[in-house]
Amino acid sequence: MSQPFRLGVSYTSTVWSDICIDFREDHLLLRANAPLNTVSSALWGGGHVQATHFINWKVPLTYRCEDPVLMMRDQLAAWSYPVTASVGLQTAAKITHAAIKEEVGDRYRMICCATAGTRNSARAGKARETFSAYQCGTINIFLLMDAYLTPSAMINGIITATEAKAAALQDTGIIDEDGDVATGTTTDSIVLASSQNLKYEEPHQFAGAATTIGNAIGRLVYEAVHEAIVTQGEA
Repeated sequence: MSQPFRLGVSYTSTVWSDICIDFREDHLLLRANAPLNTVSSALWGGGHVQATHFINWKVPLTYRCEDPVLMMRDQLAAWSYPVTASVGLQTAAKITHAAIKEEVGDRYRMICCATAGTRNSARAGKARETFSAYQCGTINIFLLMDAYLTPSAMINGIITATEAKAAALQDTGIIDEDGDVATGTTTDSIVLASSQNLKYEEPHQFAGAATTIGNAIGRLVYEAVHEAIVTQGEA
């Protein structure tokens, strides 16, 4: 079991002490001691930014999505988090059941934190009912690493993580509304953040499944998403 918030409220990484994760009633806060170079699909702070605060907010049942970006910004301010240095995701999944996986390897220290709810599972690549906009993320993945990657390797890492998420859904038997194997949900989101630590001298040029760092990304994401999925129905 690697779900510390089912019993506790604070977790410090065992491989990278600069990273702390706190459970705060309605959200998870992942904090870094120094800004991380971040690429993400986040609702707030998405794209390529520098950030120290990474938030996974379990939105209330009264949540309305007319302006989710404004709602996220106002909530960050209410929590007194640095709005311009924060990356915010939203979810309807159990944040108490967040799964954390960590590893030290070839010029990296890596932490993966994932939450998962699969009620709106879907299979990419097939025709289905679509909408002009969506609400909040349902499988949310945070990948924080002390490493040095090229910009293209960071995008490569997102690809690898997404493939691993799809594999976890396949192996846990999650299907869409037509009974086909799901590749995700309709509202997933991912954050990849790197220290870009120059002590490593040469950057990782690639992050595919055959590279040391890409293999780690795949394994940690798979393990975290798998655990979050299989425990989502537990109290």
